Amino acid sequence: MKTESTVRVLHLISAFQMGGAEKLLLDLIAENAAQPKVAFTVVIMNDLISEELKDELLATGCEVHLLQRPPKHRHPKYLLKLMGIIRKNRIQIIHSHNFGSKMWAILCKMLFPKLRLVFTIHDTHIVKKLSGFHIFLHKKIINRNIAISNAVLDECTERHINNTTRIYNGIRLEKFYAFRKNNNAINGEIKLVNVARITHRKKGQDVLIRAVHECLHKGLDVSCSFIGGVYEYDKDSMIQLKALAAELQITDKIHFLGNINDVPSHLAQYDVFVLPSRYEGLGLVILEAMAAGLPVIAANIDGPSELIKHGLNGYLFESENDVDLANQILAMSINSSKRMNMVAEASRGVKEFDMAVMLANYRDLYQSLTAK
Repeated sequence: MKTESTVRVLHLISAFQMGGAEKLLLDLIAENAAQPKVAFTVVIMNDLISEELKDELLATGCEVHLLQRPPKHRHPKYLLKLMGIIRKNRIQIIHSHNFGSKMWAILCKMLFPKLRLVFTIHDTHIVKKLSGFHIFLHKKIINRNIAISNAVLDECTERHINNTTRIYNGIRLEKFYAFRKNNNAINGEIKLVNVARITHRKKGQDVLIRAVHECLHKGLDVSCSFIGGVYEYDKDSMIQLKALAAELQITDKIHFLGNINDVPSHLAQYDVFVLPSRYEGLGLVILEAMAAGLPVIAANIDGPSELIKHGLNGYLFESENDVDLANQILAMSINSSKRMNMVAEASRGVKEFDMAVMLANYRDLYQSLTAK
């Protein structure tokens, strides 16, 4: 039950499609609904909305406002709607999650100076690309920045954004435990899986396709399924990835499944999870795979390296090196006892990334801001 002392937070996000920030926000709202600790309101600015995610969000019972703004429209009516929601709900904090929503939050603070602003930096390379003006906004106008990993925190420190707190992203472990894979024996074809939006310049699906070809060349019977959607900003990735599979003559071994809403129930169908990203703020999908009982292989970049200790709870391969990735897949497939030990170790470690832990950290942060 909400009380007068409950912190009142408006989560502001530009779109609500199948993406890491959107799914994280959905899980956060669902976790809070199960045991309310903060009074959350959600505002989705734009008309780019997944119906499946929207239905899940509404099912939590949280107050949700869909402003249906066409992207890049600057009509003042959207600001007026935001102001009305802030007044009605007596909002104390606006927590924004991307560039566009950050700017709307700053406009609101100009009109309601007592508002506190929180911004989550969901990936590496975001802070590195900020102009001097936006660095000023993060240092002087936003009250607290949240870095989702030490890698992101380091980038903030490099640019002297010192009002930053590291709070690891979390997952709702029970969703994955319900479908957990309990038998890690591999019989016949090795089924690899990758979960990420189809944008290979960041997510590295091309590296994984080349690694599958290398595995087949080494005599390993292997296939790979890619779960993830194609978006307007990178339509060409799917075309290029399919062309690569055709060029390597392995189209029968590469499967593009598109967006799948119920990922937890699918993961247990596979043998090994692979994340070949070129850069990654943390890698929530690694935690999801660990919770689902899958052995994990990931690129040795900053975010995933915080989650995986090579040889202990998974394998790391040299970023962009498809031959090294193929070697790690081979090592994972032939050493069953090592594989089972890594799965067990990963299962123990993933518990500290439960969404309940993240929500508690958020609540503490919100309370510290309103106490001031």
